[in-house]
Amino acid sequence: MNHVADRVSSEGLPNFQQTPSDEAIMEGMLRVRFDYAQRQTKDYSHLFRQKSRLELIRLAFYQICVEFTYAAETALASPIILSNGLSHTFMTMIWAFSPTLGFVFAPMIATLSDQTRSRWGRRRPVLLALGTAVVCGLMIMPHGKTLGLWLGDEDVPVEQMSGFRWGILLTTVGLMLTDFDIETSSGVARTYFMDMCILSDHAKVLSTAMIIGGIGGSGGYLLGAIDWQQTDLGSLMGSNEATVFAVVVLVMIIGLSLTLTSFREVPLPVLEKDPLLRPITQGMFEAEKARQLAIYSISPKVLVDVVKKPDGSVPVELDDTVQEGEMTFANFFRNLRHMPRSLMILYLTQFLAQFGYLSYCMYFTDFVGSAVFGGDVAAPVGSPELALYEEGVRFGCWGMALFTISAALYSTIIGKLIKYFGGRTIFIGGLLVNSVGMLAMALFTERWMVFVCCPGVGIAYATMYAVPFLAISQYHAKNSFAMKDGQYVESSQRRGFGADVSMLSSMLFLSQLIIALSIGSVIDAFESTTVVIFTASLFSFLAAISASQVLYMEL
Repeated sequence: MNHVADRVSSEGLPNFQQTPSDEAIMEGMLRVRFDYAQRQTKDYSHLFRQKSRLELIRLAFYQICVEFTYAAETALASPIILSNGLSHTFMTMIWAFSPTLGFVFAPMIATLSDQTRSRWGRRRPVLLALGTAVVCGLMIMPHGKTLGLWLGDEDVPVEQMSGFRWGILLTTVGLMLTDFDIETSSGVARTYFMDMCILSDHAKVLSTAMIIGGIGGSGGYLLGAIDWQQTDLGSLMGSNEATVFAVVVLVMIIGLSLTLTSFREVPLPVLEKDPLLRPITQGMFEAEKARQLAIYSISPKVLVDVVKKPDGSVPVELDDTVQEGEMTFANFFRNLRHMPRSLMILYLTQFLAQFGYLSYCMYFTDFVGSAVFGGDVAAPVGSPELALYEEGVRFGCWGMALFTISAALYSTIIGKLIKYFGGRTIFIGGLLVNSVGMLAMALFTERWMVFVCCPGVGIAYATMYAVPFLAISQYHAKNSFAMKDGQYVESSQRRGFGADVSMLSSMLFLSQLIIALSIGSVIDAFESTTVVIFTASLFSFLAAISASQVLYMEL
């Protein structure tokens, strides 16, 4: 009889010496699915096991591409646009194009990734298309002015540029392709990272993405800090910007390839037909727990009769929510109208945090070049003012490299900090650190303040790309977006995980859109870029207040 009990236990069911713990039940469910997935024509067993750190690095390697691209874009895109003869006001209007598209279409693209029926999976085909578009944008943006000259633009100094110019149009197209697709792909990629991991690995894969992303970002900013025109490579490419963007294209191709070939996805038609290949949800777990506790209360002989099917397989309790059909666009728009309060607060907090971050990020090198170094981007070529501005831009790149390094280092311990102090304390604390740092930098426009305050941005950045995504992961794993009397309230909505993650990422688009439509005019009115640093401090503080109202569940 003990032999029978041990055999049943080895198949994911409890042994009879003690009441099965939640951990033992989850481990058994994963073991059953791992063995089953391993026996399929295509092996999907990786979906039901923990990943090694090396596997997580390969899976999340695309994050290096994302941060490398962000670094090149934020450090060099504004100077590239200004070099085409535009004022800060028109430059910020150009920055508004891609976030306008992103806020509207990025969640729809993510919803498409929830229901893509390709044999290659749901996320990877969408990620490949977006990554290819990013490469095209990166190749166009630094060469817009040169391409414009080929198409008939006059080769005149910046202050004499006027009217329609092909260079402005092409640079804008390159910026839109890069900015829209890299941020949209970032949301899809994070969903893919978490899809490939069991729930206990979600924090680890997100922190891994932040760590290697920090390495990519610091590498991108360090590239921007080098005066490439003094090197043979820079002379060959024609400019600092062209050299940096060429390296980013190479990194993008390598990183995208590594991530896309890391782990095989289960095609959606297979997921719909085979319940044992679906992720374990809270509903499935609760059903299995109830079943095992009921079995535990009866004798082993009855247990064997109840549990074993005629073919010897183990019965599986399904969560009813997974059988309601695929996530459709109709469901997506219906969910927008009936969004849970917890998600609304989380999205508001992320919007405010992104507003504070982007106020710093989009104009930081311009701020350092003009406010800290006293340079002028519109000064004549060869003038001391222009030389100071360009030196300041390169100095600002060092500061931004320090910010990404600090983000990477902080990401190595943020998971442990969340476990020890809780998600609420870490989220609010990270935002407040950034707020104080930005305020100090705006008040004291000294070179040393750049290096003192930039690490605070890294702490906030790592925090806002960890805690909110872990919160959404908790909501979907438990199929709950509210708590009442300390208990989870089960949701009756059919919500797409990819769509909710993408909507969180789209808060960057919304904040960028508002910044682009407003900050440029504010800069021109005050005739100083210092105002954007004050803005960064204010919105980081507001984000900290909003973060106090977020539903953290078990974080």
